Amino acid sequence: MATLVARRLPFSAVLVGDREREGASGALRRHFVQGRLSTAELGDRMELALRARSRDDLDAAMQGLPPAWWDVPSGVDAAARRVRHGVRRARTFFVLVRLWFKANLVLVLAAGLALVAGAPAAATFGAAAAAWALATFAFWRLWCRRRSRL
Repeated sequence: MATLVARRLPFSAVLVGDREREGASGALRRHFVQGRLSTAELGDRMELALRARSRDDLDAAMQGLPPAWWDVPSGVDAAARRVRHGVRRARTFFVLVRLWFKANLVLVLAAGLALVAGAPAAATFGAAAAAWALATFAFWRLWCRRRSRL
């Protein structure tokens, strides 16, 4: 009975698939856009990359270029923009909340001073409630306007 012996190939002799070939062609396009390759050289290297069958063939297409991890893919830039956008929105939100709390403190102090000065309680609480509703609506509208711009 014949026994199967697992044969290990060197890493450079490993066959590559479509995903690796597409990754290499994408890296070559990024190198071209960044000015590291001429049009003719891009065509030659792209042909090598798309016909590559082994890791050696891909290495030949990428020879003399910086490693792929030096190039930041556009997805990373987009993610960084989304993070900056989220931070900017959160900062705006917390600034508005802080201002809203300060406005509420001023309203409470004004109502307390009016009550201490002898103003009628019903009128004071009615005016304070109306001022609170107006201030809250104003901050909410400001947040909606800022949120659409951010």
